[in-house]
Amino acid sequence: MEKRSSLTWKTMVLAALAGAGIGIGVGLILTAGMGSDTVTVFQDGLHQQLRISYGQASRLYNLILILTAFIAARKYFGAGTVISALITGFAIDGTVALTGRFIVGFNLPGSILVFLAGQTLYAFSLAMLIRCKLGMNGLDSLIYALQEKSGISYRRLRWGVDFLLTWMGWLLGGIFGIGTLISILTTGPLIDRFQQQRRVT
Repeated sequence: MEKRSSLTWKTMVLAALAGAGIGIGVGLILTAGMGSDTVTVFQDGLHQQLRISYGQASRLYNLILILTAFIAARKYFGAGTVISALITGFAIDGTVALTGRFIVGFNLPGSILVFLAGQTLYAFSLAMLIRCKLGMNGLDSLIYALQEKSGISYRRLRWGVDFLLTWMGWLLGGIFGIGTLISILTTGPLIDRFQQQRRVT
């Protein structure tokens, strides 16, 4: 992995924007009503079981992952991990509150477009956080650490993790739909594709 960027205002702003983008993407996916992305299916399960908001479920999920990544994947952990996690949950709740009533009235083609926009923004923002080299999100930190030890590609590991999170989320009561299947198939490849673009300097 490339040398981690120094903690500058530029990288902190980019990490914050990535966290906001992740949250807005998830919010759009939720309000599209076609099934959540894989991580959000699990967070939705927490939301249902614990009777807390989506944003609160996201913050709980991120707290657990941050602690795990700090212990097991410290090489990929950094300020960006924390910055993005703090912002994501609030961005989810804000997006759902601002767009929920408007988007819920969309017809099927409109809902599909909203979902695709959310999924693309979600994957792009995850890739942007990685490219900042200021610390990945908790899940990607663990995946990259596992990739380093196992030699299995990021894309395959991401597919496996996405399937596991979806299954666990479904058992907890999270909403599963066609959008979830699309997310399982596209999140890893999209992040991989965006990762190949010019890295943040």
